Amino acid sequence: MKRLTIRGVSGLGLAGLLGVFAGTANWAAGIPDAVTVLKSGTTTTLYGTAFSSLSNGLAVGNRGTVLVTTSGGTTWKPHKSGSEEALYKAAFSGPNTAWVVGANGTILKTTDGGVTWKPQKSGTVASLFDVTFLDPQHGWIVGADGTILSTDDGGASWQDQPSGTRSGLHAVQFVNRKAGWAVGSLGTILATKDGGRSWTLQESKSPSTLFDLFFTDAMNGWVVGNGGALLQTFDGGAKWEDRSLPKPVDLTGVIFTDFRTGWVVGDRGTVLRTTDGGLTWTPYGRAPHTTLYSAVFPGAKTGYAVGDNGTIVKIVAP
Repeated sequence: MKRLTIRGVSGLGLAGLLGVFAGTANWAAGIPDAVTVLKSGTTTTLYGTAFSSLSNGLAVGNRGTVLVTTSGGTTWKPHKSGSEEALYKAAFSGPNTAWVVGANGTILKTTDGGVTWKPQKSGTVASLFDVTFLDPQHGWIVGADGTILSTDDGGASWQDQPSGTRSGLHAVQFVNRKAGWAVGSLGTILATKDGGRSWTLQESKSPSTLFDLFFTDAMNGWVVGNGGALLQTFDGGAKWEDRSLPKPVDLTGVIFTDFRTGWVVGDRGTVLRTTDGGLTWTPYGRAPHTTLYSAVFPGAKTGYAVGDNGTIVKIVAP
Protein backbone atom coordinates (compact mmCIF):
# COMPACT_ATOMS: atom_id res chain seq x y z
CA MET A 1 0.00 0.00 0.00
CA LYS A 2 1.22 3.48 -0.80
CA ARG A 3 -0.43 5.46 1.92
CA LEU A 4 0.68 8.01 4.48
CA THR A 5 -1.67 10.32 6.37
CA ILE A 6 0.01 13.52 7.53
CA ARG A 7 -0.62 17.21 7.41
CA GLY A 8 0.23 19.23 4.31
CA VAL A 9 2.45 22.30 4.06
CA SER A 10 2.83 25.35 1.87
CA GLY A 11 5.04 25.61 -1.24
CA LEU A 12 8.80 25.96 -1.20
CA GLY A 13 9.08 28.87 -3.63
CA LEU A 14 12.33 29.95 -5.28
CA ALA A 15 14.43 29.10 -2.22
CA GLY A 16 13.14 25.54 -2.32
CA LEU A 17 13.96 25.17 -5.99
CA LEU A 18 17.49 26.45 -5.44
CA GLY A 19 17.82 24.11 -2.48
CA VAL A 20 17.02 21.08 -4.63
CA PHE A 21 19.83 21.92 -7.02
CA ALA A 22 22.27 22.72 -4.22
CA GLY A 23 21.51 19.48 -2.44
CA THR A 24 22.36 17.39 -5.50
CA ALA A 25 25.50 19.21 -6.57
CA ASN A 26 27.83 16.57 -5.17
CA TRP A 27 26.63 13.25 -6.60
CA ALA A 28 29.84 11.43 -5.69
CA ALA A 29 29.27 12.01 -1.99
CA GLY A 30 27.64 9.35 0.12
CA ILE A 31 27.38 7.78 3.54
CA PRO A 32 29.29 4.49 3.73
CA ASP A 33 27.54 1.36 5.06
CA ALA A 34 24.12 2.99 4.91
CA VAL A 35 23.23 0.93 1.82
CA THR A 36 24.21 -2.75 1.88
CA VAL A 37 23.84 -5.45 -0.76
CA LEU A 38 21.79 -8.50 0.23
CA LYS A 39 22.16 -11.98 -1.23
CA SER A 40 19.17 -12.56 -3.50
CA GLY A 41 20.35 -15.87 -4.96
CA THR A 42 19.47 -14.77 -8.49
CA THR A 43 20.85 -12.69 -11.35
CA THR A 44 17.40 -12.12 -12.79
CA THR A 45 16.28 -8.50 -13.02
CA LEU A 46 13.96 -7.59 -10.15
CA TYR A 47 11.39 -4.86 -10.77
CA GLY A 48 9.24 -4.68 -7.66
CA THR A 49 9.27 -5.25 -3.92
CA ALA A 50 6.67 -5.08 -1.15
CA PHE A 51 6.64 -5.77 2.59
CA SER A 52 3.77 -6.51 4.95
CA SER A 53 5.91 -6.09 8.07
CA LEU A 54 9.51 -5.44 9.07
CA SER A 55 10.24 -9.14 8.53
CA ASN A 56 8.03 -10.35 5.69
CA GLY A 57 8.46 -9.22 2.10
CA LEU A 58 8.52 -10.09 -1.59
CA ALA A 59 10.64 -9.25 -4.62
CA VAL A 60 9.45 -9.96 -8.17
CA GLY A 61 11.02 -9.82 -11.60
CA ASN A 62 11.67 -11.39 -14.98
CA ARG A 63 10.63 -14.90 -15.97
CA GLY A 64 8.03 -15.17 -13.22
CA THR A 65 10.58 -14.72 -10.45
CA VAL A 66 9.22 -14.42 -6.92
CA LEU A 67 11.52 -14.20 -3.90
CA VAL A 68 10.24 -14.27 -0.32
CA THR A 69 11.92 -13.14 2.88
CA THR A 70 10.70 -13.74 6.43
CA SER A 71 13.87 -12.38 8.00
CA GLY A 72 13.88 -8.74 7.04
CA GLY A 73 15.93 -9.44 3.92
CA THR A 74 18.67 -11.48 5.57
CA THR A 75 17.69 -14.46 3.44
CA TRP A 76 15.52 -14.72 0.31
CA LYS A 77 13.89 -17.91 -0.91
CA PRO A 78 12.53 -18.44 -4.45
CA HIS A 79 8.98 -19.72 -4.86
CA LYS A 80 7.19 -20.87 -7.97
CA SER A 81 4.78 -18.26 -9.28
CA GLY A 82 3.33 -20.50 -11.99
CA SER A 83 4.13 -17.82 -14.57
CA GLU A 84 6.98 -17.21 -17.00
CA GLU A 85 5.95 -13.60 -17.63
CA ALA A 86 7.88 -10.58 -16.42
CA LEU A 87 6.45 -9.55 -13.05
CA TYR A 88 6.65 -5.81 -12.43
CA LYS A 89 5.13 -4.86 -9.09
CA ALA A 90 3.73 -6.37 -5.90
CA ALA A 91 1.43 -5.09 -3.16
CA PHE A 92 0.11 -6.53 0.08
CA SER A 93 -3.57 -6.15 0.93
CA GLY A 94 -3.23 -7.97 4.26
CA PRO A 95 -0.56 -9.62 6.43
CA ASN A 96 -0.32 -12.69 4.16
CA THR A 97 -2.30 -11.65 1.10
CA ALA A 98 -0.39 -10.09 -1.77
CA TRP A 99 -0.87 -9.30 -5.44
CA VAL A 100 1.61 -9.27 -8.31
CA VAL A 101 1.09 -7.86 -11.79
CA GLY A 102 3.08 -8.33 -14.98
CA ALA A 103 3.25 -8.74 -18.74
CA ASN A 104 0.32 -9.90 -20.87
CA GLY A 105 -2.35 -9.05 -18.31
CA THR A 106 -0.82 -11.17 -15.56
CA ILE A 107 -2.34 -10.93 -12.08
CA LEU A 108 -1.22 -13.35 -9.36
CA LYS A 109 -2.49 -13.69 -5.80
CA THR A 110 -1.07 -15.32 -2.69
CA THR A 111 -2.76 -15.85 0.67
CA ASP A 112 0.22 -17.44 2.42
CA GLY A 113 2.83 -14.72 2.17
CA GLY A 114 4.14 -15.74 -1.23
CA VAL A 115 4.67 -19.47 -0.86
CA THR A 116 1.93 -20.37 -3.35
CA TRP A 117 0.32 -18.29 -6.10
CA LYS A 118 -2.87 -18.46 -8.13
CA PRO A 119 -3.52 -16.63 -11.41
CA GLN A 120 -6.43 -14.18 -11.50
CA LYS A 121 -8.54 -13.03 -14.45
CA SER A 122 -7.60 -9.52 -15.55
CA GLY A 123 -9.70 -9.35 -18.71
CA THR A 124 -6.82 -7.81 -20.66
CA VAL A 125 -3.62 -8.79 -22.45
CA ALA A 126 -2.01 -5.42 -21.79
CA SER A 127 1.11 -5.43 -19.67
CA LEU A 128 0.28 -4.38 -16.12
CA PHE A 129 2.92 -2.23 -14.43
CA ASP A 130 1.68 -1.37 -10.94
CA VAL A 131 -0.81 -2.48 -8.31
CA THR A 132 -1.95 -0.84 -5.09
CA PHE A 133 -4.45 -1.76 -2.39
CA LEU A 134 -5.95 0.80 -0.05
CA ASP A 135 -7.47 -1.90 2.14
CA PRO A 136 -8.25 -5.61 1.73
CA GLN A 137 -11.23 -4.87 -0.55
CA HIS A 138 -10.21 -1.87 -2.68
CA GLY A 139 -7.39 -2.06 -5.20
CA TRP A 140 -6.25 -0.59 -8.51
CA ILE A 141 -3.92 -1.69 -11.30
CA VAL A 142 -2.43 0.34 -14.17
CA GLY A 143 -0.63 -0.67 -17.33
CA ALA A 144 0.00 -0.27 -21.04
CA ASP A 145 -2.35 1.57 -23.39
CA GLY A 146 -3.91 3.60 -20.59
CA THR A 147 -5.18 0.49 -18.79
CA ILE A 148 -6.74 1.04 -15.35
CA LEU A 149 -8.43 -1.80 -13.48
CA SER A 150 -10.16 -1.65 -10.10
CA THR A 151 -11.69 -4.03 -7.59
CA ASP A 152 -14.03 -3.43 -4.67
CA ASP A 153 -14.44 -7.08 -3.76
CA GLY A 154 -10.93 -8.01 -2.71
CA GLY A 155 -9.83 -8.96 -6.21
CA ALA A 156 -12.59 -11.48 -6.89
CA SER A 157 -13.27 -9.41 -10.00
CA TRP A 158 -11.49 -6.57 -11.77
CA GLN A 159 -13.33 -3.84 -13.65
CA ASP A 160 -11.93 -1.70 -16.44
CA GLN A 161 -11.94 2.05 -15.73
CA PRO A 162 -11.84 4.48 -18.69
CA SER A 163 -8.64 6.50 -18.40
CA GLY A 164 -9.11 8.70 -21.45
CA THR A 165 -5.51 8.09 -22.55
CA ARG A 166 -3.52 5.59 -24.57
CA SER A 167 -0.31 6.42 -22.75
CA GLY A 168 1.33 3.65 -20.81
CA LEU A 169 0.67 4.10 -17.09
CA HIS A 170 3.51 3.05 -14.79
CA ALA A 171 2.31 3.82 -11.27
CA VAL A 172 -0.88 4.40 -9.29
CA GLN A 173 -1.68 5.55 -5.75
CA PHE A 174 -4.83 6.27 -3.76
CA VAL A 175 -4.86 8.14 -0.45
CA ASN A 176 -8.50 7.27 0.25
CA ARG A 177 -11.34 5.55 -1.61
CA LYS A 178 -12.01 8.65 -3.71
CA ALA A 179 -8.71 10.43 -4.38
CA GLY A 180 -6.07 8.83 -6.56
CA TRP A 181 -3.45 9.49 -9.23
CA ALA A 182 -1.71 7.59 -12.02
CA VAL A 183 1.41 8.57 -13.97
CA GLY A 184 3.02 7.36 -17.17
CA SER A 185 4.64 8.12 -20.50
CA LEU A 186 4.81 11.54 -22.18
CA GLY A 187 4.44 13.34 -18.86
CA THR A 188 1.00 11.86 -18.25
CA ILE A 189 -0.56 12.52 -14.84
CA LEU A 190 -4.17 11.46 -14.25
CA ALA A 191 -6.29 12.21 -11.20
CA THR A 192 -9.61 10.98 -9.90
CA LYS A 193 -11.91 12.24 -7.15
CA ASP A 194 -14.50 9.49 -7.44
CA GLY A 195 -12.55 6.29 -6.90
CA GLY A 196 -11.57 5.97 -10.54
CA ARG A 197 -14.98 6.10 -12.19
CA SER A 198 -13.65 9.14 -14.04
CA TRP A 199 -10.10 10.39 -14.57
CA THR A 200 -8.89 13.84 -15.57
CA LEU A 201 -5.57 14.81 -17.13
CA GLN A 202 -3.37 17.10 -15.04
CA GLU A 203 -0.81 19.39 -16.66
CA SER A 204 2.71 18.23 -15.84
CA LYS A 205 4.52 20.41 -18.42
CA SER A 206 6.98 17.54 -18.72
CA PRO A 207 7.77 15.37 -21.76
CA SER A 208 9.41 12.75 -19.55
CA THR A 209 8.22 9.23 -18.94
CA LEU A 210 7.01 9.30 -15.35
CA PHE A 211 7.75 6.10 -13.47
CA ASP A 212 6.50 6.56 -9.93
CA LEU A 213 4.59 8.84 -7.56
CA PHE A 214 3.98 9.26 -3.86
CA PHE A 215 1.39 11.41 -2.10
CA THR A 216 1.74 12.03 1.63
CA ASP A 217 -1.88 13.21 1.76
CA ALA A 218 -4.54 14.40 -0.67
CA MET A 219 -2.65 17.64 -1.39
CA ASN A 220 1.09 16.97 -1.25
CA GLY A 221 2.78 14.67 -3.74
CA TRP A 222 5.88 13.89 -5.78
CA VAL A 223 6.43 12.32 -9.20
CA VAL A 224 9.71 11.02 -10.65
CA GLY A 225 10.76 10.04 -14.16
CA ASN A 226 13.48 9.75 -16.74
CA GLY A 227 16.13 12.40 -17.30
CA GLY A 228 16.07 13.48 -13.66
CA ALA A 229 12.39 14.46 -13.78
CA LEU A 230 11.14 15.39 -10.31
CA LEU A 231 7.79 17.13 -9.89
CA GLN A 232 6.02 18.34 -6.76
CA THR A 233 2.49 19.48 -5.98
CA PHE A 234 0.98 21.20 -2.94
CA ASP A 235 -2.61 21.27 -4.20
CA GLY A 236 -3.48 17.74 -5.26
CA GLY A 237 -1.97 18.17 -8.71
CA ALA A 238 -3.84 21.29 -9.83
CA LYS A 239 -0.35 22.67 -10.33
CA TRP A 240 2.90 20.74 -10.60
CA GLU A 241 6.21 22.44 -9.81
CA ASP A 242 9.34 21.35 -11.69
CA ARG A 243 12.04 20.29 -9.20
CA SER A 244 14.00 18.26 -11.76
CA LEU A 245 17.56 17.42 -10.86
CA PRO A 246 20.54 18.83 -12.78
CA LYS A 247 22.02 15.43 -13.58
CA PRO A 248 19.96 13.58 -16.23
CA VAL A 249 19.77 10.24 -14.43
CA ASP A 250 16.54 8.26 -14.67
CA LEU A 251 14.58 8.27 -11.40
CA THR A 252 12.38 5.21 -11.05
CA GLY A 253 11.00 5.13 -7.51
CA VAL A 254 9.92 7.60 -4.82
CA ILE A 255 8.57 7.05 -1.32
CA PHE A 256 8.14 9.13 1.84
CA THR A 257 8.18 7.70 5.36
CA ASP A 258 6.83 10.92 6.91
CA PHE A 259 6.19 14.44 5.73
CA ARG A 260 9.85 15.48 5.86
CA THR A 261 11.69 12.26 5.01
CA GLY A 262 11.66 10.89 1.49
CA TRP A 263 13.68 8.62 -0.75
CA VAL A 264 14.29 8.38 -4.50
CA VAL A 265 16.01 5.52 -6.37
CA GLY A 266 17.05 5.20 -9.97
CA ASP A 267 19.65 4.53 -12.61
CA ARG A 268 23.33 3.89 -11.83
CA GLY A 269 22.60 2.96 -8.23
CA THR A 270 21.02 6.29 -7.41
CA VAL A 271 19.71 6.59 -3.85
CA LEU A 272 18.68 10.09 -2.75
CA ARG A 273 17.30 11.23 0.58
CA THR A 274 15.51 14.34 1.81
CA THR A 275 14.90 15.24 5.43
CA ASP A 276 13.31 18.64 4.79
CA GLY A 277 10.27 17.74 2.74
CA GLY A 278 12.14 17.90 -0.55
CA LEU A 279 13.86 21.24 -0.06
CA THR A 280 17.15 19.41 -0.68
CA TRP A 281 18.01 15.94 -1.96
CA THR A 282 21.38 14.36 -1.22
CA PRO A 283 23.05 11.09 -2.28
CA TYR A 284 22.80 8.43 0.40
CA GLY A 285 25.14 5.48 0.87
CA ARG A 286 26.89 3.59 -1.90
CA ALA A 287 24.66 1.26 -3.89
CA PRO A 288 25.93 -0.95 -6.73
CA HIS A 289 26.31 0.92 -10.02
CA THR A 290 23.18 -0.66 -11.47
CA THR A 291 19.62 0.45 -12.05
CA LEU A 292 17.27 0.26 -9.06
CA TYR A 293 13.63 0.03 -10.14
CA SER A 294 11.61 0.11 -6.94
CA ALA A 295 11.92 0.89 -3.23
CA VAL A 296 9.84 0.16 -0.15
CA PHE A 297 10.15 1.22 3.49
CA PRO A 298 8.35 -1.14 5.87
CA GLY A 299 9.65 1.00 8.73
CA ALA A 300 10.77 4.58 9.13
CA LYS A 301 14.42 3.55 9.41
CA THR A 302 14.61 0.50 7.15
CA GLY A 303 14.03 0.21 3.42
CA TYR A 304 14.79 -2.04 0.47
CA ALA A 305 15.36 -1.46 -3.23
CA VAL A 306 15.59 -3.94 -6.10
CA GLY A 307 17.04 -3.79 -9.59
CA ASP A 308 19.14 -5.28 -12.37
CA ASN A 309 21.09 -8.53 -12.01
CA GLY A 310 19.10 -9.67 -9.00
CA THR A 311 20.20 -6.69 -6.94
CA ILE A 312 18.54 -6.20 -3.55
CA VAL A 313 19.89 -3.52 -1.25
CA LYS A 314 18.96 -2.65 2.31
CA ILE A 315 18.79 1.03 3.20
CA VAL A 316 19.25 1.97 6.84
CA ALA A 317 18.43 5.52 7.92
CA PRO A 318 20.34 7.10 10.82
